Amino acid sequence: MKKLKVFDVHIHFCPLEENYDKAIERLFKYSEQCNVVKMCLISDLGKERIVEKAFKQYPEKFIGYIHPNLDLDEPQVIKAYYERGFKGLKVINTERNYDDPKYFKFYELAEQLGMVILFHTGVIGGAYDYLLNEKSSLVEEMKGKNKQTNNKKKKKSSSARMRSIFLDTIAINFPDLKMIGAHLGWPEYMMSCAIARWRKNLYFDVSGGEVVRRHIVEGGYINKEISTGKLVFGTDTSIDKMPIRISNWYYSLRSIGLLDEEIEKIFYFNAAKIFGIGDSK
Repeated sequence: MKKLKVFDVHIHFCPLEENYDKAIERLFKYSEQCNVVKMCLISDLGKERIVEKAFKQYPEKFIGYIHPNLDLDEPQVIKAYYERGFKGLKVINTERNYDDPKYFKFYELAEQLGMVILFHTGVIGGAYDYLLNEKSSLVEEMKGKNKQTNNKKKKKSSSARMRSIFLDTIAINFPDLKMIGAHLGWPEYMMSCAIARWRKNLYFDVSGGEVVRRHIVEGGYINKEISTGKLVFGTDTSIDKMPIRISNWYYSLRSIGLLDEEIEKIFYFNAAKIFGIGDSK
């Protein structure tokens, strides 16, 4: 496998404080092993300090996303975090559709500040996979994180609130806002491709593991329904699984006829353009 440059736009980084140094060491090992030039780190809700520590300690390597609660926070929280050095937002699990006017002030401010928004798009996984008949990896990922204090409380958020079609409304109203939809909208891939085709600053990442990769490759979407210039790379997995994500995607993209130059657009250059990195094409 040729070592192309990689810009990983989708990394959840939420170690305990005592595990911070070890987690950073593992990310740098991943970077050296796979030629990962830049990494976007996503904090847990309300736990941005650990991500801030990383990108301030290693600004050449890490970019920080905040994880605001659009239903509870005031829009000005965006500016406060921007002034601390955060370059992006992660939006997920909203109580209303992403394009509800209630959220427009957040989007307007992010657009003005030049911040990137990474939206989860598509179905949210659960604790048990009823296709594979096994516990989901989400069970381990949620250990030690915020727990629901009242399990009987009805939840207003669901996958229905996070469809990629809602990004179209946002793109039309905020044309200079740079957005990334995660997982190419799994499983509404065609909708995601169609929107990206016509909205200048809307991109999608290819994170989502083997399922999303298989669907995208077998569906033949790339260069037929969506340009290689509209896709970015993200792992969205545990650190130990990140190298295999890169390897699997590289060989899958080669198998459908993409040249290394096209693959490197997805792996690195498109994200470099989004974030204004100097060597973008």
